[in-house]
Amino acid sequence: MSEAVEGPVIMIVDDEPDNLNVLGEMLRIEGLDIRAFPRGDLALAAAREEPPDLVLLDIGMPDMNGIEVCRRFKTDESLRGVPIIFLSAFANVSEKVRAFKAGGVDYVTKPFAEVEVLARTRAHLRLRRHQLDLEDLVRERVSELAEAHRRLRVWDDAKNQWLHTLAHEMRTPLTGVFAAFELLFRELPETPDNRELHEDFESSRRRIVKLIDDAVTLQKIDVASECFEMFPVPLGKVIDSVLERLAQEDLQVDTSDALAHEAETVVVAEQELLERALCDLLRTAWHGVTADERVTFAADRAAGSACLTIATRGEPLSDAALETFFEVGGQRALVKHGGDFGLGAALARHIIRLFRGKVSVRNRKEGGILIEVFLPVVESVAGNEERT
Repeated sequence: MSEAVEGPVIMIVDDEPDNLNVLGEMLRIEGLDIRAFPRGDLALAAAREEPPDLVLLDIGMPDMNGIEVCRRFKTDESLRGVPIIFLSAFANVSEKVRAFKAGGVDYVTKPFAEVEVLARTRAHLRLRRHQLDLEDLVRERVSELAEAHRRLRVWDDAKNQWLHTLAHEMRTPLTGVFAAFELLFRELPETPDNRELHEDFESSRRRIVKLIDDAVTLQKIDVASECFEMFPVPLGKVIDSVLERLAQEDLQVDTSDALAHEAETVVVAEQELLERALCDLLRTAWHGVTADERVTFAADRAAGSACLTIATRGEPLSDAALETFFEVGGQRALVKHGGDFGLGAALARHIIRLFRGKVSVRNRKEGGILIEVFLPVVESVAGNEERT
């Protein structure tokens, strides 16, 4: 008994009635639903109403030949995926190539053998079914991903609203607390112990304020990075501002002569955010050096990118410390007196990524660590208005 294929609709298009009858009877015995048409325009009109699962198409027809019918199938969004097997009395290679270029999946030469036509028909019906099953699976997975993304976005929105509210609610009472402490310090006598206590208070105050600011900035970058406008920025200008900020904090940084050559290098960024990222990375590195050491800051160009390097000397980090370096609180191994120092490195990584750059950290052979920042450069800022 022949292998039966249930259900599929086969369209036969041939201007010879005998061919329609022979092919139709042959395929009906196999349990297939047959639609026969003597002209290409009639077949196209019917296919648009109810797309078939497969088409057996004669090439040599008057008015509209099989090649043109096939092309029209392939330009119609609803019919593009329907497999077309050409039937032709021409066995030359050029005719076969023309048929495949038009979009055919197979080519059977007349006079055809029944067993060959049946075998090719069954094979392409199975391929079509696998294709449709795969498309259904892809649609299902896309739908699942879209729903997962929707739920994550709802969660992100709730998280961001909570963080924003928390930051606001913390700032308000903390402002009063800080002001009260300042008044108390003014009333205290001027002694070395009181001065040290005041310095510790100022350090803690700055740390708390920075943590709040970093948390709010981090959540904005995670979810709504499009809110940050980016413009061409001279890298030398950014570096000068970063070094000036660190000098005001009394952080010692050794700079290479290469930094001076970055005045002509231009990157696309939001200047304030980029300065913030580089400052945080330099502060992070500074926490890993001893009192008699300094952090080295250098620059170079490589493959269309500006490469900024921050290096320390001393003990290397463990693999675990390197792995978590850019995570929140992941730099404990660097801190001289224990504890962590906030969101600096984590925020810096997000900012660098926002500007389509990348940042990494590794141990140096000479000892210490090396932080590398790569930023895409543009050749010129001509025609762009400089903004800061």
